[in-house]
Amino acid sequence: MKHFRRVLLPLLTVALLVSSLPSFSQTPASQTSFSQTPEPRIKGPITEASRVVLSNSRTPRVHTADDLGALSSETPIPGITLVFKRSATQEATLQELLSAQQNPASPLYHQWLTPETFATRFGVADQDIAATQSWLVSRGFHIDSVSRSRDRITFSGTAAQVQAAFGTELHNYRTEGELHFAPAADLTLPAELTPVTAAVLHLSDFRPKPNLKVQTHPHPDYTTLATQTHYLGPQDIATMYDLNTLYSSGFTGSGQGLAVVGQSDADTTSAVSFFKGNLSPGSIGNISFVLVPGSGVEAISPGDEGESEIDLEYSSGIATEANIFFVHVGANQNYDVFDALAFTIDQNIAPVISISYGVCESLMSATDLDQGNALFERAAAQGQTIVAAAGDSGSTACVDFTSSGLSLTQQQALSVSYPADSPYVTAIGGTQMATGTFAPGSSQYWSAANNENLSSSLLSYVPEVVWNEGSSSFGIAAGGGGASTHFSRPTWQSAVPGIPSGAYRLLPDVALQSSIASPGFLFCSGDPSLTNSQGETASCANGLGGSNTNFPVAGGTSFATPIFAGLIAILNQAQQETGQGNINPILYGLASNPASYAAVFHDIVSGTNACASTTPSCAAPGESGYTATPGYDEATGLGSVDFGQLAKALPSSPTTKLVPTTIRINSVGTDTPGDIAVQITVGPAISPVNAVALTGGISVSLDGTVLNPSLAFPSTPYYNDGGQLITFPFPQPSTPGSHLLTVAYPGDATLSPSIATYAFQVGNLTATGSFTVAAANITVANGSQGSIPISATPAGGYSGRVAWSLAAATSTGTSEVCYFISASTTNNPNAATLNIGVGSACTRVVSGEPTSFRTLTSHASSRRETSSKWRSTPGIVIYAGLLVGGSFFTRRRRRLSPSLWLAVAFITIASLGLSGCGGSGGGSSGGTGNTTPPPNASTYTLTLTGTDSVNTAIKASTNFTLTVN
Repeated sequence: MKHFRRVLLPLLTVALLVSSLPSFSQTPASQTSFSQTPEPRIKGPITEASRVVLSNSRTPRVHTADDLGALSSETPIPGITLVFKRSATQEATLQELLSAQQNPASPLYHQWLTPETFATRFGVADQDIAATQSWLVSRGFHIDSVSRSRDRITFSGTAAQVQAAFGTELHNYRTEGELHFAPAADLTLPAELTPVTAAVLHLSDFRPKPNLKVQTHPHPDYTTLATQTHYLGPQDIATMYDLNTLYSSGFTGSGQGLAVVGQSDADTTSAVSFFKGNLSPGSIGNISFVLVPGSGVEAISPGDEGESEIDLEYSSGIATEANIFFVHVGANQNYDVFDALAFTIDQNIAPVISISYGVCESLMSATDLDQGNALFERAAAQGQTIVAAAGDSGSTACVDFTSSGLSLTQQQALSVSYPADSPYVTAIGGTQMATGTFAPGSSQYWSAANNENLSSSLLSYVPEVVWNEGSSSFGIAAGGGGASTHFSRPTWQSAVPGIPSGAYRLLPDVALQSSIASPGFLFCSGDPSLTNSQGETASCANGLGGSNTNFPVAGGTSFATPIFAGLIAILNQAQQETGQGNINPILYGLASNPASYAAVFHDIVSGTNACASTTPSCAAPGESGYTATPGYDEATGLGSVDFGQLAKALPSSPTTKLVPTTIRINSVGTDTPGDIAVQITVGPAISPVNAVALTGGISVSLDGTVLNPSLAFPSTPYYNDGGQLITFPFPQPSTPGSHLLTVAYPGDATLSPSIATYAFQVGNLTATGSFTVAAANITVANGSQGSIPISATPAGGYSGRVAWSLAAATSTGTSEVCYFISASTTNNPNAATLNIGVGSACTRVVSGEPTSFRTLTSHASSRRETSSKWRSTPGIVIYAGLLVGGSFFTRRRRRLSPSLWLAVAFITIASLGLSGCGGSGGGSSGGTGNTTPPPNASTYTLTLTGTDSVNTAIKASTNFTLTVN
């Protein structure tokens, strides 16, 4: 009887859910109902008779920052989001559902919810939404939107309205040379609202900043004809992890969706296109851009752009025929990559989500961690698999947060990264090939290049060790891992050899190739912060070669993450499913069986993610890392994955043995003004022996609103295999921006269900208007440096992001002049500080590192380039894992010059110089060159130009005078 009592309640709950779920979980909400709806928890109107503190709602990032006083009361604060929390009963029921959805023996196995179904059961009551909206409106806020899950309200207002409503001022803070705003204290809320509130987001403007390092050699290439050196591309990864067996069976991700989230526009017409043309089959035609509503116009951010392009190249390079959705935010400072992640989940855009950003867990408040985890629970219930980078700082995820209120001891402490630390996210660690397995030339693992460079030269799986390429000169560069200090150990993270005792979530879950040079990954990018040390203006100007014929190489868990995401998309196709949800319970279940563990995983048993003993900010190596051991370890998790074997080992679902179907959506013309028309093709994904008849119809939704719950198929099939073609017109949305048309086919006893999303844009999403630029004259003594503020003043509603360039009007004179651009001391995102040096100031070395300055050239040789001092250093390495999170972001200060503060101010630097007089030609690309002092005072006319980072038709220039004494 004890056993019966222990399982009775869950079984009854499952029975209730089964009775209320439709046969196909992606059926429109109008056909779905639960027997229970949320009970109102706000009793009566919100009166504010008493207020309660919302603990830990102030960002820790400003604890040690300079407080510059209150933000101007009229400053607009867009995109504020109040997040509701579920009741205890709702959370308990959701946990039972999530467990059942991953239990092959349950009738709810892989029965996913739509956003509307989730809202009906796990959102807040309509009365609570109405009461909260009424209170916000009474405080002067404008309601922007309510999430489809009915657990978030987004609104906008001013700094004064925020202070009045939430009981604290917004202050300006200076930290690491940047100016930001944030609450001066924890927020307070009316007592009626506090019990149902999880967090209030977007009351500070910190944004994620990537840590990227590029390695460029004289001619690194993919198994080059000249050097026989080996580098990695998608086809090598397919060989490494047994993906070719799935390719040969026709599984390439066709009909599947994969979302990459980012916070910068990306260059697909050149960078990503060049990459795919040289290293990966397929085209960029299956990549759709989705701009998060309210996040501003399209804009490019240095560093973030490169991360976006790498993620797109390797996700689409693995899942070559999947539909890739690049969900990103625009120029609005109050939005970041986590908003792109939230929008992807709220709109259920794709069943696989890749995010290469993360933040030190201890810098996240408990409320921020919990509201994020609640969002990831919802994603799991909808069938979405979230794949996140475990980080590139080894076991010390906080090591780079030097100015965030952390002591050196706290920076060196064992720590992990959010969102990878969530039990509802698959955390991806890093491996590298064992020493001696990738020597140039042919071997048992590699083929040689005979007549041409090879885009795929790996012959088989290569033994792996923990990724760790850190050194005293380079710093920490190793796969992230360790134990959360917040999230409890999930029940499925057990019964695997090697799992240590403890009560908290462990990561990573799995690990894949992430090395920078052992061997490294090839990539293409238009991001100026990733150009190499010899003056490239583009990384792939000639095939994979840059403008100077060099080939950039990179590494990090930011490569492993989109690779794993692409592999999950292929598994979805192979399993004929609309999603895997949280795949972690299945992975650990397979690892708990010795036979399937040996077949599916490559157990990594050598190496450590501890930092090198002489690395700056490194504690004793034995106290700052984890060693690979047989079974699970916190350096590589369960190990790397044989995806051919994983596909065979996955439990079958009710749809696995059905005839697979696919949906394709294409735009067509329409004769009705104001309408949009699409052609929807529904049919078998493979040609059946006999034609099949599609029964019923399809549901069509636009931005979550059902347009047609059951659009019937024509009586006669359009195609010989039984497939159908339907032309569907609908009114064009009145709101400019990105929109999502979703088509779902529920399947039947013969045909599997399928779902497809079509992303399109209405109106202009790039900046309009104009701006003027300003710069004052400056006098600098030879051997010294000076600075002036520069700015762009918007006109005509301009709201984009400005990219700066600087050039000289003449090329006469003998002095070297150099510059760098740093962040402004104002809140204007299109303002900066121009720092100019002369003579020896251009070659001065501080702490053994190159100068931050860049050589100035004439108009004829001016070009867009990175502002990083690493351009003047040969043999640079980048690892593409990022440190991000809510309001708590930083960068490796010891490796980034003040010139990269430009990325903080969101201004792209274009480096341009003034060459010496006397016919010496253009300046040195490394920023050093001739330092002969001028014999007398010299005057130069410099031209400062600002150009919108996306709409290059918007630009303005001004001249100013530089006098050198």
